[in-house]
Amino acid sequence: MDGGVVTAVKAANEELLERTVIELKSVVSVQTVRPMIDALNAAIEGDLIELHIKHNGGGDVDVLFALISAIVHTKAQVEITIGRYIMSAAATLWLWFWLWPAPHVTSMMPLKPAVLMYHRPRRSHGDYYCFAESLSDTDQTKASLVQKVKIFDDLFDAMINRLGWNQLTDACLVVGDVSYQHYLQHMKEAYYGNKDCVIPVFPDQGATDEDLRTE
Repeated sequence: MDGGVVTAVKAANEELLERTVIELKSVVSVQTVRPMIDALNAAIEGDLIELHIKHNGGGDVDVLFALISAIVHTKAQVEITIGRYIMSAAATLWLWFWLWPAPHVTSMMPLKPAVLMYHRPRRSHGDYYCFAESLSDTDQTKASLVQKVKIFDDLFDAMINRLGWNQLTDACLVVGDVSYQHYLQHMKEAYYGNKDCVIPVFPDQGATDEDLRTE
């Protein structure tokens, strides 16, 4: 399976420090994430690891949480960078540390515009999806899924607040006899309606000085 290749690099740009780059390609799975966790666990003080999420369609939430734990506990400095599109669990990884940074971890803004797709945790059966509220209380997997949904909901709320939701005086606007809704209201309704949310990310969107990079 593609992904998980570890390469030591030193950029021609003198401002970019020597680092180990690990790419997370294709999906979030045990096979693609294990090399990342091993490198993070083996790192020592002074190491710099770049986790690059490239063209990733998402995957296993439990594996995602294991990777987040390894990032939190590593001794290395970690930078998380993204390609042009990342989805689902892969998008969650970048959003997690952009919104909830650790002292040694930074989710970097992309150098070029990117697209993230984010949604609530769900079960799938082929091309069909099932969300937590559709499961019966006797389903042994429901409690675990509900716990994951709560975490994802908290992350989503933190995201729209950082994008300005908590500063809105009104999510609706009436001009003449036409009613408009703020784009964050549309996003909130889509997310909590168990739909996929497409989130464009621009190099300086919601960025702090620490997030920004230049080519």
